[in-house]
Amino acid sequence: MLIIFVSFVLCRHDSYSVFAEAVSDSEAPGYSDVISEPMDFGKMREKVEKKEYGCGAEAFKGLYEDFLLVFDNCYAYNPPDGEVLPEAARIFSLLPETFASAAAAVAKRTASTSKS
Repeated sequence: MLIIFVSFVLCRHDSYSVFAEAVSDSEAPGYSDVISEPMDFGKMREKVEKKEYGCGAEAFKGLYEDFLLVFDNCYAYNPPDGEVLPEAARIFSLLPETFASAAAAVAKRTASTSKS
């Protein structure tokens, strides 16, 4: 359940839907030549819904790695002075806090379950 919350919170912050869907070569010429492993928030949401990340710590690890991949791809393709990188940096800055909050919630839940 927490993995759904984390993915929702971070995707919600994509105000301009920059990372919402897969990037095509028609909208970003040469993208597939530069990026060998594309990732976007829509694909991540599908993976969450299909439980492809698994559960527990492994699920958070997989989700976190895919978020990093989204931003690695963004920085690899887009020019430093473009419009996309500031938006990427803004969303990326939310990652640590969001994942830390989720980890704290898991720890609290685990502690209260083990006391029962």
